[in-house]
Amino acid sequence: MKKQAIELGQIGILLPLAAFIPFLGIPAYLASTIMVLISHNLFAKYYKLPAIFNQALTGALITIIGAAVGLILIIVSVLPFIFNTIQTEGIQNNMDDLLTLIFGSGVLIGAMVLILLSTILGYYFWFQSLKMLAQKTGVDYFRIAGLLYFIGALTSVILIGSLFIIAAWIIHIVAYFNIPTEKIRAEYETVPETGPQQEEKV
Repeated sequence: MKKQAIELGQIGILLPLAAFIPFLGIPAYLASTIMVLISHNLFAKYYKLPAIFNQALTGALITIIGAAVGLILIIVSVLPFIFNTIQTEGIQNNMDDLLTLIFGSGVLIGAMVLILLSTILGYYFWFQSLKMLAQKTGVDYFRIAGLLYFIGALTSVILIGSLFIIAAWIIHIVAYFNIPTEKIRAEYETVPETGPQQEEKV
């Protein structure tokens, strides 16, 4: 079970590389999240610590649902501007409308705040899960990755946040490939020596 958890985690954590291929960004992210969650579930069963999976699942759901709802709200708030721009055949005449939309729309601001808060809260739960996984596997890279994910979420309003998340992802990869595999050792029964025995010849 542990070997399967490691292999699924290794594949899952490398899947975001497929995001560089056009149109595969979101599917690669979702597939990666699912495989890493399955890996956490297997680790949770192996170590008999359900919180490893529960915390990760909570973090994933909060992040995905928050981002999805926020994206829908952004699309709904931006659509009127897009239609108006198409009708007037240009964006230059609608700059005032665009600025009003960005800074004056409560829906748009609320959507951005929702995405930010869900990202911070989601990565907090991921951090807790990775911290427990680090304790059980003895690989501290998991804890470091979780901490950097959380810091990246906190600073995501500025460009430096994405740098933290990229660094966390790289360390997360290193963590999965540094989990010690358990060696099967044969146990031999040893008989204590009581002293040299001398054979008597008659």
